[in-house]
Amino acid sequence: MPFICSLENLHEAFLRASKGKSGKLAVIDFRTHLEENLLRMGYQLQNGTFQFGQYNFFTIYDPKRRVICAASFPERVAFHAIMRICHPVFDDFQISDSYASRIGKGTYKALERAMDYCRRYKWFAKIDVRKYFDSIRHEILLRQLCRLYKDPILLTYFRDLIDGYEVEKGRGLPIGNLTSQYFANHYLAVADHYAREHLHQHAVMRYMDDILLFDNDLSRLKKILGSLADFIRKVLMLELHPPIVNKTKFGVPFLGYVVYANRMRLNGRSRKRFIHKMANLSYQLALENIDEKEYVERATCLMAFIDKADCQNLKRQLAQMQGMYP
Repeated sequence: MPFICSLENLHEAFLRASKGKSGKLAVIDFRTHLEENLLRMGYQLQNGTFQFGQYNFFTIYDPKRRVICAASFPERVAFHAIMRICHPVFDDFQISDSYASRIGKGTYKALERAMDYCRRYKWFAKIDVRKYFDSIRHEILLRQLCRLYKDPILLTYFRDLIDGYEVEKGRGLPIGNLTSQYFANHYLAVADHYAREHLHQHAVMRYMDDILLFDNDLSRLKKILGSLADFIRKVLMLELHPPIVNKTKFGVPFLGYVVYANRMRLNGRSRKRFIHKMANLSYQLALENIDEKEYVERATCLMAFIDKADCQNLKRQLAQMQGMYP
């Protein structure tokens, strides 16, 4: 906690929490008396009186219905302050092929690794969790965190954050909190270690709750898959979707793409979502709900998603319609 509560760390946390939001009223109010607010926050965090749980909830459909939890700006500063110091401990526990919520990893690194595995292995298996964030057991997560950390004040905050939200008794993490990303990524990390250290499965990778296994021996792959699925169900108390087992040459469905040895393409759902988002963005520009600068910024982010994919026809259609591609 002394490192978390240092003025230097809190100031860096403020910068991270305010990135891209400098014009928001809550950020302006906090910045007006910045040092005073940071000193107060540090004092409250250090003596255990800082209050979490001032949430606003809203629903998005992208593509499925999700309830997003928006914390107050001071809470977001506190999240960054805590995780900036705790990040190395969480990160050290991850296997090398875990790609969510990690510096230098991310979606596209995960996709590149999946392509590499497709070149090396004949078969793959994919498993993922039903309603992952809603299903995480508070008691199990707290036990995991107590193995990583010993600071009593920090663990009290972790307990408050976990128990302050539930979908049903003792279950669920709020989607939208920085802490939830770390907690959820850590929750399944024990399954990664089980796969590698107990099942001796080297070719295993994970992005949050999406897990891929690769092997050249189908019977061995199915055996490993069964053992790992049993561990996730019985030890972590999670419910899984039916697994997918197939040859890598037919493509591996992963993170909105279908991955092959030397290329990727958008899956059908991702293609439809992209077209819908681009159409809505153009509609908002036509209504003057957004200006051209915001349109270009948001469109550029959307185009980056398809840049990685083999979808030349879609890119040509967009070029003809909007002149966005040369």
